[in-house]
Amino acid sequence: MPFALKRLRLFLVVFFFVLLASHAGASSPEQPAEPISLTVLFFNDLHGHLMPFEIKGEKGVEEVGGIARMATLIRQIREENSRKQVRTLVLVAGDILQGTPMSTVFKGEPDIRCLNAIGVDAMTVGNHEFDFGLENFLKLKAQATFPFLSANIVLKESGRLLCRPALEVPLADGVTFTIIGATTQELLSTTQAEHVATLGVLDSVAAVQKVHAEAIARGPVLLLSHSRQETDRRIAKAMPDLVAIVGGHDQVLLSPYGIEGRVPILQAFEKGRYLGRLELRIDPVSRKAKLIDAAYLKVTADIVSDPEVAAIVGAYQERLGQQFKEVIGRCDTFLDGEREHIRYQETTLGNFVTDIMRAHTGAQIAMINAGALRASIKEGPVTVEDVFKAMPYGNELVRVDLSGAEIRQTLQRAVRGTREDEDGGFLHVSGLTFDVRGRSAENIRVGTDRQPLEAGAVYSVVVPDFLASGGDEHVTFKDKSLIKTGSPLRELIVETIRRQKIISAKIEGRILRLE
Repeated sequence: MPFALKRLRLFLVVFFFVLLASHAGASSPEQPAEPISLTVLFFNDLHGHLMPFEIKGEKGVEEVGGIARMATLIRQIREENSRKQVRTLVLVAGDILQGTPMSTVFKGEPDIRCLNAIGVDAMTVGNHEFDFGLENFLKLKAQATFPFLSANIVLKESGRLLCRPALEVPLADGVTFTIIGATTQELLSTTQAEHVATLGVLDSVAAVQKVHAEAIARGPVLLLSHSRQETDRRIAKAMPDLVAIVGGHDQVLLSPYGIEGRVPILQAFEKGRYLGRLELRIDPVSRKAKLIDAAYLKVTADIVSDPEVAAIVGAYQERLGQQFKEVIGRCDTFLDGEREHIRYQETTLGNFVTDIMRAHTGAQIAMINAGALRASIKEGPVTVEDVFKAMPYGNELVRVDLSGAEIRQTLQRAVRGTREDEDGGFLHVSGLTFDVRGRSAENIRVGTDRQPLEAGAVYSVVVPDFLASGGDEHVTFKDKSLIKTGSPLRELIVETIRRQKIISAKIEGRILRLE
């Protein structure tokens, strides 16, 4: 056969097979892209509780929490997901600081080291991150191996953001998961004024919306928020395609999770007692995410501590020494500092502390904001650590003269919240009694003989310096002439218990809620 004919036949055979293959490929439907699975783990409002602690439960006293136990849970979930080729993200919704001696003495350093060891992916900035000043905040931020997020904290002078607004996590070609951080707009009123004097806070909705508008085209967007639920709901209404809002600040367990429109809103209580878990499934074509499951895992005593994280906590506990374990007295009554009580009604702890404030300074009236009192003091032996847990802030007592009209105005601010608001600006008092009807203070009386408050009279009042600076929106105190006593309140409480040996307090009808 001529060579040219052979070449022609070969060409025709090859052409036939190419055509056949092409036809076969065209007639086969394209395989759909596999959905992307993603696990999001989260917790909030740790408040320095790296060590396990005891609570009164339905079955008596039980031990809960502990960052080393939480680390074990996270590691186990990561390992399980790794075998399934599922990505795991670990997020913190703010307020890692203040609430224990370890956090206070070392100003958050052990907290950051533990979060680094766990492998946290991002943390939104909470208001308590500034409790030791801006310089300390920047130091912790530099020590962290994960980003601090906030889309709405700015430097006053330049208007620049203090932190990056969001973290972008590539999941697949063309698919990015974005986590936006937002901080409570109460930052400037709930923090010592001098610690945030150079900062400003933008409107949360507008700030988040700006970042969201750019991110949503690249894939799902999650908000990591340290704001009140009311703010989270406003954001959800403005951005209904958020995959979820993981929140903090209110320190509640949102189980089952809340819903605003189509947006799930979650929060894992406080102090590391729960680890939240979200399971998401993402369509790589539409780039939309679907919530498959949401749960909260209790951090309990039967969970084995992660050795690396436990070693970090143990080293700082050893450095802390025995000074905080010193027994300074005995408590004959439960001094109630439980959040749901202390922020709404008269309690034994509020009475105990304000009585000491008034006795020490000789003022006619003592007032303290409920947000300054963070834990109860149980019956039995009282240690220095117990006082530090109840009063983690190093407030100094100051004296100020207020007219009766100004005191009435202050009490009106104190009672504006509902029980559900858990308002840190609610006030505990000594040398003063009043009734609360709805959101109004009535029948205000002064002194042991309970004389009616006179609008034009002037009264000496002692308060923590936080309140004196206008903290918790108590603007009546701002720009007043103050007398610094030089007495740190927490140390005064310690010395009082040490001197009295046996302490107690009772409910006396100082604050009566009529409805």
